[in-house]
Amino acid sequence: MRTLGDDLKRGDVILANHPKAGGSHLPDLTVITPVFYEDSIKPVFFVANRGHHADIGGISPGSMPPHSKYLWQEGASFKSFKIVKAGEFQEEELTAALMAPAQYPGCTGTRLLQDNLSDLKAQIAANHKGIQLVSELIDQYGLDVVQAYMGHIQHNAEVAVREMLKIIGKKAKGI
Repeated sequence: MRTLGDDLKRGDVILANHPKAGGSHLPDLTVITPVFYEDSIKPVFFVANRGHHADIGGISPGSMPPHSKYLWQEGASFKSFKIVKAGEFQEEELTAALMAPAQYPGCTGTRLLQDNLSDLKAQIAANHKGIQLVSELIDQYGLDVVQAYMGHIQHNAEVAVREMLKIIGKKAKGI
Protein backbone atom coordinates (compact mmCIF):
# COMPACT_ATOMS: atom_id res chain seq x y z
CA MET A 1 0.00 0.00 0.00
CA ARG A 2 2.91 2.34 0.76
CA THR A 3 4.46 1.74 -2.64
CA LEU A 4 1.41 1.47 -4.88
CA GLY A 5 -1.23 3.39 -2.89
CA ASP A 6 -4.14 4.38 -5.12
CA ASP A 7 -2.53 2.60 -8.08
CA LEU A 8 -3.65 -0.77 -6.65
CA LYS A 9 -6.86 -1.74 -8.40
CA ARG A 10 -9.20 -4.70 -8.79
CA GLY A 11 -7.57 -7.32 -10.95
CA ASP A 12 -4.02 -6.45 -9.87
CA VAL A 13 -1.61 -8.96 -8.37
CA ILE A 14 1.76 -8.05 -6.87
CA LEU A 15 5.02 -10.00 -6.88
CA ALA A 16 7.66 -9.42 -4.19
CA ASN A 17 10.84 -11.09 -2.99
CA HIS A 18 13.15 -8.18 -2.14
CA PRO A 19 14.50 -8.07 1.43
CA LYS A 20 13.18 -4.49 1.74
CA ALA A 21 9.70 -5.77 0.84
CA GLY A 22 9.44 -8.61 3.34
CA GLY A 23 11.35 -11.18 1.33
CA SER A 24 13.29 -13.95 3.03
CA HIS A 25 15.63 -14.78 0.15
CA LEU A 26 15.23 -14.13 -3.53
CA PRO A 27 14.10 -17.59 -4.74
CA ASP A 28 11.08 -17.30 -2.42
CA LEU A 29 8.61 -15.37 -4.58
CA THR A 30 5.57 -13.94 -2.78
CA VAL A 31 2.38 -13.34 -4.75
CA ILE A 32 0.02 -10.83 -3.09
CA THR A 33 -3.53 -10.18 -4.24
CA PRO A 34 -5.77 -7.45 -2.82
CA VAL A 35 -9.28 -8.47 -1.80
CA PHE A 36 -11.90 -5.95 -2.84
CA TYR A 37 -15.34 -6.70 -1.45
CA GLU A 38 -18.46 -5.53 -3.23
CA ASP A 39 -18.09 -1.78 -3.90
CA SER A 40 -15.00 -1.20 -1.75
CA ILE A 41 -12.58 1.31 -3.24
CA LYS A 42 -9.64 0.03 -1.22
CA PRO A 43 -8.73 -3.57 -0.42
CA VAL A 44 -10.42 -4.99 2.68
CA PHE A 45 -7.84 -7.81 2.94
CA PHE A 46 -4.85 -9.25 1.13
CA VAL A 47 -4.21 -12.89 0.33
CA ALA A 48 -0.67 -14.04 -0.28
CA ASN A 49 1.44 -17.10 -0.75
CA ARG A 50 5.16 -17.65 -0.99
CA GLY A 51 6.60 -20.25 -3.34
CA HIS A 52 10.20 -21.37 -3.52
CA HIS A 53 11.49 -21.28 -7.08
CA ALA A 54 14.41 -23.49 -8.12
CA ASP A 55 16.15 -20.67 -10.00
CA ILE A 56 15.67 -16.98 -10.72
CA GLY A 57 19.05 -16.22 -12.25
CA GLY A 58 22.22 -14.80 -10.77
CA ILE A 59 25.79 -16.05 -10.62
CA SER A 60 24.99 -19.69 -9.89
CA PRO A 61 22.17 -22.15 -10.49
CA GLY A 62 19.73 -22.28 -7.62
CA SER A 63 20.02 -18.51 -7.03
CA MET A 64 21.63 -18.89 -3.60
CA PRO A 65 25.36 -18.34 -4.09
CA PRO A 66 27.19 -18.35 -0.75
CA HIS A 67 29.91 -16.06 -2.12
CA SER A 68 27.64 -13.29 -3.45
CA LYS A 69 28.42 -9.73 -2.44
CA TYR A 70 25.56 -7.94 -4.16
CA LEU A 71 21.87 -8.67 -4.25
CA TRP A 72 21.80 -8.80 -8.05
CA GLN A 73 24.19 -11.76 -7.92
CA GLU A 74 21.40 -13.78 -6.31
CA GLY A 75 18.95 -13.28 -9.15
CA ALA A 76 15.88 -11.27 -10.07
CA SER A 77 14.40 -9.09 -7.36
CA PHE A 78 10.93 -7.58 -7.07
CA LYS A 79 9.65 -5.00 -4.57
CA SER A 80 6.10 -4.31 -5.78
CA PHE A 81 5.94 -5.68 -9.29
CA LYS A 82 2.48 -5.88 -10.85
CA ILE A 83 2.54 -9.40 -12.22
CA VAL A 84 -1.13 -8.95 -13.17
CA LYS A 85 -2.59 -5.56 -14.16
CA ALA A 86 -6.34 -5.21 -14.44
CA GLY A 87 -6.66 -8.98 -14.86
CA GLU A 88 -3.95 -9.29 -17.55
CA PHE A 89 -0.90 -11.47 -16.80
CA GLN A 90 2.19 -9.39 -17.59
CA GLU A 91 4.23 -12.18 -19.18
CA GLU A 92 6.46 -10.00 -21.35
CA GLU A 93 7.39 -7.64 -18.49
CA LEU A 94 7.80 -10.54 -16.06
CA THR A 95 10.05 -12.42 -18.50
CA ALA A 96 12.21 -9.33 -18.94
CA ALA A 97 12.51 -8.94 -15.15
CA LEU A 98 13.39 -12.61 -14.65
CA MET A 99 16.05 -12.35 -17.35
CA ALA A 100 17.40 -8.99 -16.08
CA PRO A 101 20.22 -10.43 -13.93
CA ALA A 102 22.00 -11.33 -17.21
CA GLN A 103 22.95 -7.66 -17.55
CA TYR A 104 25.47 -8.07 -14.70
CA PRO A 105 28.95 -9.58 -15.02
CA GLY A 106 29.01 -13.34 -14.49
CA CYS A 107 25.23 -13.57 -14.12
CA THR A 108 22.44 -15.10 -16.15
CA GLY A 109 18.72 -14.63 -16.11
CA THR A 110 16.56 -17.44 -14.81
CA ARG A 111 17.55 -20.82 -16.16
CA LEU A 112 14.00 -22.15 -15.69
CA LEU A 113 11.76 -19.50 -17.24
CA GLN A 114 8.86 -21.79 -18.16
CA ASP A 115 8.87 -23.31 -14.66
CA ASN A 116 8.85 -19.84 -13.11
CA LEU A 117 5.95 -18.71 -15.29
CA SER A 118 3.92 -21.85 -14.60
CA ASP A 119 4.59 -21.76 -10.86
CA LEU A 120 3.69 -18.08 -10.63
CA LYS A 121 0.42 -18.72 -12.48
CA ALA A 122 -0.32 -21.47 -9.95
CA GLN A 123 0.41 -19.06 -7.09
CA ILE A 124 -1.96 -16.52 -8.63
CA ALA A 125 -4.65 -19.21 -8.90
CA ALA A 126 -4.14 -20.16 -5.25
CA ASN A 127 -4.71 -16.53 -4.28
CA HIS A 128 -7.93 -16.46 -6.28
CA LYS A 129 -9.13 -19.45 -4.25
CA GLY A 130 -8.17 -17.55 -1.09
CA ILE A 131 -10.21 -14.55 -2.23
CA GLN A 132 -13.19 -16.82 -2.85
CA LEU A 133 -12.93 -18.28 0.65
CA VAL A 134 -12.49 -14.90 2.36
CA SER A 135 -15.45 -13.53 0.39
CA GLU A 136 -17.58 -16.48 1.53
CA LEU A 137 -16.65 -15.73 5.15
CA ILE A 138 -17.64 -12.08 4.67
CA ASP A 139 -20.91 -13.10 3.01
CA GLN A 140 -21.73 -15.39 5.92
CA TYR A 141 -20.60 -13.29 8.91
CA GLY A 142 -20.23 -9.73 7.62
CA LEU A 143 -17.14 -7.64 6.92
CA ASP A 144 -16.95 -6.10 10.41
CA VAL A 145 -16.99 -9.50 12.12
CA VAL A 146 -14.38 -11.03 9.80
CA GLN A 147 -12.10 -8.00 10.17
CA ALA A 148 -12.49 -8.14 13.95
CA TYR A 149 -11.54 -11.82 14.05
CA MET A 150 -8.56 -11.21 11.76
CA GLY A 151 -7.49 -8.52 14.22
CA HIS A 152 -7.83 -11.00 17.11
CA ILE A 153 -5.74 -13.56 15.22
CA GLN A 154 -3.03 -10.98 14.54
CA HIS A 155 -3.02 -9.87 18.18
CA ASN A 156 -2.81 -13.46 19.40
CA ALA A 157 0.10 -14.16 17.04
CA GLU A 158 1.90 -11.05 18.27
CA VAL A 159 1.48 -12.08 21.91
CA ALA A 160 2.68 -15.63 21.16
CA VAL A 161 5.80 -14.39 19.36
CA ARG A 162 6.59 -11.88 22.12
CA GLU A 163 6.31 -14.61 24.76
CA MET A 164 8.48 -16.96 22.73
CA LEU A 165 11.13 -14.25 22.32
CA LYS A 166 11.11 -13.62 26.08
CA ILE A 167 11.75 -17.33 26.70
CA ILE A 168 14.56 -17.40 24.15
CA GLY A 169 16.03 -14.24 25.66
CA LYS A 170 16.00 -15.74 29.16
CA LYS A 171 17.67 -18.92 27.90
CA ALA A 172 20.31 -16.89 26.08
CA LYS A 173 21.10 -15.03 29.33
CA GLY A 174 21.26 -18.30 31.22
CA ILE A 175 18.30 -17.41 33.43
